Amino acid sequence: MPVWNGAKHLEEAVRSILVQTESRFELLIVDDGSTDETPEILTKLAAADPRIRVLNSPHQGIVAALNRGIAESATEWIARMDCDDIAHPERLECQLKAVEENPGAVLCHTQVEYFGDSRFVTRSARMVRSQALNRLRLCHHCSISHPTVLYRKSAVLRAGGYLPEDLHVEDFSLWGRLIETGDFVAVTRPLLKLRLHLESISKRESRVQMDLSEKIARNHCSRFLKLGERDAARACSVLRGEAGQRRFRDWIWFLRHCLPGLSPKSLELRLWILRRTITRITLALRAPRH
Repeated sequence: MPVWNGAKHLEEAVRSILVQTESRFELLIVDDGSTDETPEILTKLAAADPRIRVLNSPHQGIVAALNRGIAESATEWIARMDCDDIAHPERLECQLKAVEENPGAVLCHTQVEYFGDSRFVTRSARMVRSQALNRLRLCHHCSISHPTVLYRKSAVLRAGGYLPEDLHVEDFSLWGRLIETGDFVAVTRPLLKLRLHLESISKRESRVQMDLSEKIARNHCSRFLKLGERDAARACSVLRGEAGQRRFRDWIWFLRHCLPGLSPKSLELRLWILRRTITRITLALRAPRH
């Protein structure tokens, strides 16, 4: 759990981990140079529960804090947690069971329940379950909620960890490298309450972040669909565009020229493609003739 000036919700987030039904864990909290009441809160919590270990560091940003947490972890499986979210009591138990049942797993992610500022709270998106659709979704956006993940330490280190140059989309970049090392497993239960507020929304929608996210998506298109730079940019544009904003022939080009390069395939992927093809056909038929 990285934290920087997160005193407002910190204790609630920590206590949601301390009451987990799976109690065999160490909670590493990386204090990234907080100047609010965070250090005092952490001192109190750590004194009351020996499973908490606080790592103090000068303020270097979330990427450095995340990488230090990984490096200091003594376990092979690491669960991510943010300092303003709330974990379901059975989160760790369910995720450990999921990866134990899938020997090839390197990451487990879960459904989320959004809460907080009512202006930003929406319904959770459909969970992606198959490796095939996860790869395709990573070609246009990050569909895995970072605070829900449980990942294999050795696999993350082999993938290079979080990269400083990918600040604010460091998870999107890591997933694209990590999925090439093993399986992603989905738990469809909402095992995390993810708090939405103005600060998180404004950061997510920053222009720099959006530009970097598009760059990473194009890179994923190139690798996963086996495309050159120009075709990867076009494929990313087709996937990112709303159905009504893209010509139908662009979608047909994607199906014929790009999709065959994706491996593996799955029923979930085929159904996803079918639904979007039907939507695009419907919109094309409704479009005014010039």
